[in-house]
Amino acid sequence: MRLLRLAVEIQRWDLAAHTIVLASAKVLKDGERPYGRKTKAKKRRPKG
Repeated sequence: MRLLRLAVEIQRWDLAAHTIVLASAKVLKDGERPYGRKTKAKKRRPKG
């Protein structure tokens, strides 16, 4: 979301809005969690 931060800093509200819409569309299309990559993977415990 660096692009969104940059758009807000330079007060380009049209770019900020497009960035939000694009990110939302990607999440809805792929079924991906918005912050899925930032979360840690669960560690598997050995059975037994």
